[in-house]
Amino acid sequence: MKRRTPYDDIDPEQLITRDWLALSRSRLANERTLLAYIRTSLAMIGLGAILAGWTQHPMTLIGGIALAAFGVLALAIGVIRFLQENQRYRRLMRPPD
Repeated sequence: MKRRTPYDDIDPEQLITRDWLALSRSRLANERTLLAYIRTSLAMIGLGAILAGWTQHPMTLIGGIALAAFGVLALAIGVIRFLQENQRYRRLMRPPD
């Protein structure tokens, strides 16, 4: 079942210039958020790889693997959220017929 959002009730033909500018800013913010997810996930994966690769202690190895796994999970969540929001913005920002 599709979740209802505030965007579902917006008619693109009723938007004024201020609304178009707000949508553009929101779309850019969505892209910045994706880049933040990517940056964070790469840092987590890198730190996890360093912890797993440079130590001999089993608990540190497990922690490093877990940190790298959480980094991959964070990347997946960020990409999914970006694609969902981007689809909504594209629907709203399509040119009028």
